[in-house]
Amino acid sequence: GFSALAETPGAQPAVDALTAVASLLSDRHEIARFLQVGSPWTARYGLSDSLFLVAEQPEPAARAAAEFFFNLAFCAHQASAPILIRGAITDGEVHHVPGLFPETSSQNLVGEAVAQAVLLEKSGSKGPRLLLSEPVARVLEQSELAWMLDREPPNPYELLWLLPPDPALMDGPMIGDVANSVVRFFLDHTHSDRARPHHVAYLDLVVRALLRLKQRDPKAGTAAIARAKLQRARAAPASLLSQTLAERIEHLLA
Repeated sequence: GFSALAETPGAQPAVDALTAVASLLSDRHEIARFLQVGSPWTARYGLSDSLFLVAEQPEPAARAAAEFFFNLAFCAHQASAPILIRGAITDGEVHHVPGLFPETSSQNLVGEAVAQAVLLEKSGSKGPRLLLSEPVARVLEQSELAWMLDREPPNPYELLWLLPPDPALMDGPMIGDVANSVVRFFLDHTHSDRARPHHVAYLDLVVRALLRLKQRDPKAGTAAIARAKLQRARAAPASLLSQTLAERIEHLLA
């Protein structure tokens, strides 16, 4: 949805979104420094709305990316509009080369993993997803993050990033607050043909994450579901919800 933000007069929504992202990735902001303790990133690149974060191993990268997605969603959950971000994690060669224009950038990034990540990010259903290449998913299946893994063919593997990488750090109310905002965003954008697919997909992501949470930790799941107020989404026109999504919402509320 970044193009729509950038096309508004003055591009202020796009500027605000990028400022929020930059704040969470900052090495100067106190909260950002706290959130980035143990950060795995060995290099970071940014151009317009594209970010490239480089790490040595898939598991720490996936953990940090999921936490970044959630922190951004939580920081914006009381805003009037969401900041939607979408990413892909791949594994392969990366080469750091001189920037094309040294007056604006000292380094550039090329390689197999970069090309794969760009293609993967553009694949699958819409919405703010954190997609994984199959080799990365295989690594994560053997890690603590396995409980966050999901796949709905023909879509790629993805991480249900509303869930914490460490199940012991479950916070149902925080997850519920983000879920509540997603329901609100979904209802606020039902009349926008351009934004609707992203928000329907966002709601679907939330519902799948809540189902997984309820299965793993019924107490935290119940708290999150109560806070999400999914009844509002259930009351939306049937034309906005796929049959599968409607059935999932009914299952959560049963």
